[in-house]
Amino acid sequence: MQIEELYNHFIHSSGISTDTRRIEMGNLFFALKGENFNGNLFAVEALSHGAALVIADEIQFPDNEKIVVVDDVLKTLQQLANHHRRQLRSK
Repeated sequence: MQIEELYNHFIHSSGISTDTRRIEMGNLFFALKGENFNGNLFAVEALSHGAALVIADEIQFPDNEKIVVVDDVLKTLQQLANHHRRQLRSK
C-alpha cells in the first residue's frame, strides 16, 4: 500500500492507536514492536475492538483485507506523519 492510500484511510478514520487497550471505533492500529512487546500479536484483537485497519510487519496473519503488511510499521507511521504535515502545509 502506498503512503497516499494509507493517508486516505487515515483522513477517513477516527485516529491512530498503538495500544489495543485504547482503541476507539474506526482507529488505524499500528502494530509497533519494542524490546518487551510486539503489537503484531494483537492485530486480530485490534480489529475485534473496532480498528478499521491494522498496519503490521509480520506476515503470519491469515488473508484479511483489514490487515496491511508493510516492511516496517514504525517507518510507515513516520512516513504517514510526514505526509500529513506536507498536506497541512500545502493548504
